[in-house]
Amino acid sequence: MKKILLLLLAVMALFGASAQTPEWRKQLDRLDKEADQLYEEKKWKKLVANQEQYRKVFMSLPDSVRQEHFWDTDLSGNYYYNLACWKALAGDKKGALKTFEYYTDRVIDSEEIRLTNINRDSDLDAIRQEPRFKACMERLVKWGDYKQKLKDAKQYHSGLVPDGFKFRYAAPNDPDLVKIREHFKLDSVAGAGDEISKIKNLLHWVHEIVPHDGNSYNPEVKNTIAMVELCKKENRGVNCRMMAQMLTEVYLAMGFKARFVTCLPKDYVSDCHVITTVYSNTLNKWLWVDPTFDAYVMDENGTMLSIAEVRERLREDKPLQLNDYANWNHKSKQTKEYYIDHYMAKNLYYLVCMEWARFNHETAIEGQTYRYIALMPYDEINSKSSAINWNYLRICDDKLFWQSPYEE
Repeated sequence: MKKILLLLLAVMALFGASAQTPEWRKQLDRLDKEADQLYEEKKWKKLVANQEQYRKVFMSLPDSVRQEHFWDTDLSGNYYYNLACWKALAGDKKGALKTFEYYTDRVIDSEEIRLTNINRDSDLDAIRQEPRFKACMERLVKWGDYKQKLKDAKQYHSGLVPDGFKFRYAAPNDPDLVKIREHFKLDSVAGAGDEISKIKNLLHWVHEIVPHDGNSYNPEVKNTIAMVELCKKENRGVNCRMMAQMLTEVYLAMGFKARFVTCLPKDYVSDCHVITTVYSNTLNKWLWVDPTFDAYVMDENGTMLSIAEVRERLREDKPLQLNDYANWNHKSKQTKEYYIDHYMAKNLYYLVCMEWARFNHETAIEGQTYRYIALMPYDEINSKSSAINWNYLRICDDKLFWQSPYEE
């Protein structure tokens, strides 16, 4: 069973208490509340009628209104998926198949597909053996089997080194980084334990200090002190990119070498994800650390892994573990099956880093240069991609991309 998601979560503009709530908003709110009740009571036919009325009201709005207040001028794929399930439960197999076909057309090339959920969802059992459903699944698998896409990716190729390229890392005695260290009392945050415990403590601190909000706008000043103060002032969060930049600055301030890494899918769909990588001298490798989810990934022995190691283990079906307290804003516990096998399998096809890890990574500063390095499979180095900008420096040498920051 699925839990009803408030369909108006996609509303872009909020109406203040003093503003006149438009009639269409009142109608959609009323239908939402009614749908919640019908779902709890398992009154599938009435729920289908409710949702069809919801769509009728939504689609009757002028394009200009939908463009202003919603992400899209059509409802999300999630809406049509749920509607197909509820039609199937209501005994309307023909309607369920038609809606599932629309869902398939709606999400392919535009939205993230959770194949495991679809394959396990008993709500669809009434239509699962129908030829039309199987035809949809063939299309969905071709588009949405992200782990298979990762497995099909060609190997990297060492030895092709661009002239003048080398990752650089700001020193901990940089005045701005010293200010971060002192302002947040990071020595106390890191604790007196070993290197790995300090890495985990600093990860957890960034996860806790501001909430994640994937829909928030990027602030103009993108450094840790400025972003934390802004979030407190405006009672808001920041997206994964900003959280990864904060954690990178924190590690640099504490003397660690670190970068934030944009993890991208083969074909851009729904989103990407940005995490941090920090170099461990104890383990002599880069480590995966994700402040959005307070997450790190381990092998079967509990040893923390790098982004490169997780990617290869996914390709080779080797064991992976997620720390048991990984979560989103303490509202949603993350699982290995979703976070690693699905979400990050989608987002590990291409990897992008800034050439210079420093304070104010992406703050627009006159005279400051910004160069991005994209790691791509060898055969795609000159190909077009909806995920990789043409102005990025493209490389296919993973050894160069992940070399120790202490190598010359």
